[in-house]
Amino acid sequence: MPPPSDSIRWVRAWALLPAMLCGLAAAAPAAPEPTAVVTILEGDATALQGSVRTAVAEGLRLTPATIVETGPRTALLRIEGNDGTAIDLGPDTRVMLAPPGIGARGSKSPALYLLRGWAKVSGPANTAIYGIVSPSFEMPSQKGVAVAFVSKDEALLFLESGDAQLVERRDGKAQASLALKNTEFYSRQGIDNGKIAARPAPAMLERLPRAFRDTLPRRAAVFQGRNVELKPLAPPSYAELEAWMGGELAIRRPFTRRFLARAREPEFRRALISRLSAHPEWGPILFPPDPDKKKASGPTRGATGVLGDGR
Repeated sequence: MPPPSDSIRWVRAWALLPAMLCGLAAAAPAAPEPTAVVTILEGDATALQGSVRTAVAEGLRLTPATIVETGPRTALLRIEGNDGTAIDLGPDTRVMLAPPGIGARGSKSPALYLLRGWAKVSGPANTAIYGIVSPSFEMPSQKGVAVAFVSKDEALLFLESGDAQLVERRDGKAQASLALKNTEFYSRQGIDNGKIAARPAPAMLERLPRAFRDTLPRRAAVFQGRNVELKPLAPPSYAELEAWMGGELAIRRPFTRRFLARAREPEFRRALISRLSAHPEWGPILFPPDPDKKKASGPTRGATGVLGDGR
């Protein structure tokens, strides 16, 4: 019997996708319970929970791994966790709340992953928390109030009160470990080692979002029992997700499940293929082994896969 043609292989492979999606959906755990609530919003922001993006409003409940982004003119977004943690975000900021897969196996997730912008994190009184993680540093132990700023070329951290353990990072890997004390200021430029000063420079304090200068009361109790009507927004494009999709492995690994259905969209699929080197874990999904071959072969540029022909 002659081997099937390429077109038949393509049809067979495409037909596998619905079963793959259903199988993953059946195997996926139930949607996580909300662990935080938005209590203050001065400006605009979006929340991406799973693959659904909505506008942020006061009272919106958020689940772990939610990606939150604030607008360039947003003065303040406050998020309060069920555990008493408070997170304040400034303008033009991108974070993931309680990102899974970071830290020791079985340990609690950090409060947030700060990809870009301004964040202020405070834990419950006299309680150490796993605070902020960013591409440049992480705080596996934080007691008190910490303010951080992260951009492509700069990282700043001001310990407003308390004490913290700070670990410098490069390419998602731990490097030097530093101890920070009350009012100390950490700064790092590019790939250079960071520096610690007894207090932040006046120039840094001038850059601090005005809303971060006040101590705000907790307001989570105000929203107990309230339901917020969600305002759905268009799903994010690949370009809007690119910084996350090409981030460190622990952050992006769950995206193969989270955004699997988006890979059926031609434009999104083309972007995934063109940038495959930034997230190679998508390779077996975009170019699965030919079911008619006994031995799987690695994807090639012209390979035919479940999600298209790669062209």
